[in-house]
Amino acid sequence: MGNLTLPGLAIALVAILSSLTMGAHAEPPSLGALFTLVGDFPVGAATHRTDYQSIDPEAHRLYIAKMGEGKLLVYDLVQNRLVREIAGLPKITGVLAVPQLHRVYASVPGSGIAASFRVGLGMLGLASGTGMVAIFDSESLKEVARLPSGVFPDGIAYDPLKQRIFVSDELGSAVTVIDARSDRLLARIKMPGEVGNVQYDPKTEKIFAPLQARNALAVIDPAKSTLVAQIALAGCDHPHGLAIAPGAAIGYVACDGNDILFVVNLETARVIGSRPVVHDPDVLAIDPELKRLYVASESGNMSTFGTTKAESPVALGNVFVGDEAHAVAVDPSSHWLYFGLANVGGKSVLRVLAPRESH
Repeated sequence: MGNLTLPGLAIALVAILSSLTMGAHAEPPSLGALFTLVGDFPVGAATHRTDYQSIDPEAHRLYIAKMGEGKLLVYDLVQNRLVREIAGLPKITGVLAVPQLHRVYASVPGSGIAASFRVGLGMLGLASGTGMVAIFDSESLKEVARLPSGVFPDGIAYDPLKQRIFVSDELGSAVTVIDARSDRLLARIKMPGEVGNVQYDPKTEKIFAPLQARNALAVIDPAKSTLVAQIALAGCDHPHGLAIAPGAAIGYVACDGNDILFVVNLETARVIGSRPVVHDPDVLAIDPELKRLYVASESGNMSTFGTTKAESPVALGNVFVGDEAHAVAVDPSSHWLYFGLANVGGKSVLRVLAPRESH
């Protein structure tokens, strides 16, 4: 099963020390038998929202989109501390670290009243939007490029074969394609409706993205930068979150309108199952070694599934993580789970959980 946690004494000491950062009115997690609270670690002032997270397992760093402050946070997973705050972004939603390129990509929608007005026009097809993708060198942490990315750029995926970045323009009903070798905008793929998260599947060598208003899963040919098919998700209301089982061509789609997880065979383009999940699911994450799927939610709860058989996920239980703990990231080496919480007792914190060995 691998190394699930640090030794028990170390976890206890870390938890005691980190509890000093929690406010008096912070609602504690309710983790049952599935997890241990490693602790809450400070990541700056409170804000109204955090968003996606991405782990660089080679550099042992976690990148956090601090959406409300327009900052990209850089967190050291070994020392359990914030090492850098990259400011100067009007707002930040998606983030993806690509270690083999020494790059970090961040989705940067506009902010303020004018930007909101342009988003509205973009949703009506009357404007191309002012959203951008900011590209950073992961070693120097300096910004190397900023490219147009539509109305409301959000999720980000990487195709290592074509060396291309795909960014979902959620409200602009499109997917932006970037050449990762030259940091150059290649294409804008028009989609038939709002686009949820976007993922690359190495087995089918395709890009997949939920189509929120159409209750379908889009299939994109990354070489041609074209939409080639749609997989109908009958019974799914507003699919947004997406994760793909490594090496299995099995997709997990979270329907936030009716709290259902759809299981999709990406090779046969068929729905092969569904499971109930916690209310208002959002970001999904997979631990490939432990074979676990985590479904975080806007309600602050999380569903956990065993995926020994990728096509038949087994529900292990639901837990309460924290208010608005809607985004989860998993360290593949320690198996710890990370949640950026916007406001815990007047501060932003990184809540860290460790799975219990008995599960």
